[in-house]
Amino acid sequence: MKRRQDSMCALCGELAKARSLNATLNILAKNITEIMDVKGSTIRLLDEKEQTLEIVAAYGMSKKYLKKGPVVLNKHPVDRKVLKGKAVKTRNILKEPHVLYLEEAKKEGIKSVLSVPLMADKRAIGVVRVYTAAPHDFIAGEIERLRALAFLGGILADRARIWDEMRALIKISQTISSTLSLEKVLQMIVENAAKTLRLRASSIRLLDEGKGTLEVKAAYGLSRGYLEKGPVELAESPLDMECLKCKVVSIRDIRKDKRLQYPDEIIKEGILALLSLPLIVRGKAIGVLRVYTSVPYTFSESEIDFLSALACQGAIAIENARLFEHIKTEYKDLTRDVWKWYDWGTHFPKI
Repeated sequence: MKRRQDSMCALCGELAKARSLNATLNILAKNITEIMDVKGSTIRLLDEKEQTLEIVAAYGMSKKYLKKGPVVLNKHPVDRKVLKGKAVKTRNILKEPHVLYLEEAKKEGIKSVLSVPLMADKRAIGVVRVYTAAPHDFIAGEIERLRALAFLGGILADRARIWDEMRALIKISQTISSTLSLEKVLQMIVENAAKTLRLRASSIRLLDEGKGTLEVKAAYGLSRGYLEKGPVELAESPLDMECLKCKVVSIRDIRKDKRLQYPDEIIKEGILALLSLPLIVRGKAIGVLRVYTSVPYTFSESEIDFLSALACQGAIAIENARLFEHIKTEYKDLTRDVWKWYDWGTHFPKI
């Protein structure tokens, strides 16, 4: 017991020093293996876009086993249960019909498996798994110990995620200050929105007041067919009308909501939830940043805060681009007037 407590204290100290998600999870995997006294462990994170679980950290497992591929959720009911908060144990994988990569597991010498959710901000963001080389019936105390380790790791992973978000915002700020390419900045924003939060997709639409539509200006993770379905007509999209009143609007389950113009197309795209945030310039919404998930989903406050910051960055980039275009126009007019005045002495430049 004393050795286990010392190990937990050492783990806390190591995790506190980690400054990236990758480093945090690798420290966690190593300590889980040692504290649980098992053959090895893996940590998989949920990829919302692909609906898979990808290995991001491991300890005690061969490189060949780790390269076997992702877990596709619709083919693996066990991990679907784990992502709903349950702990799932398998005493002997040879007797279980649901085991993925069974041949690879046999070659790796795996007999028993215990899986628990990796939680962050009250939601499952992945799966922590431990393996034994001999059949083992995990008891309640062991399950709770692994849950506690995963919970601790989730807290620190959430902190590491915040660091990653800060780095993403800083990088975008640097890009805004170093380039006048609006297209480049908006594309960077939608990619960071989806990748940093591991979401299905993201897009930015800007308002065309004359047409009463929202036009796509940047997108990530969406098919060409979906993007070419047409502009969003405000008269047909109550959700966007609400968002353009400078409100953040979410839909937890698109199948149960009637506020979208293209509900059938978005469901066909494999999207079941979304969040829309206004791009605000001088107190007025000029467009929307939208993110999507493949499952019914409630966005957390921290996720909304990060996305709001991205939306603010997008609005700044748009305003900068518009100001630059205005300055270019004024400069051209001034240059033209100067040359007229110089050539003929009859026109005076605008001041």
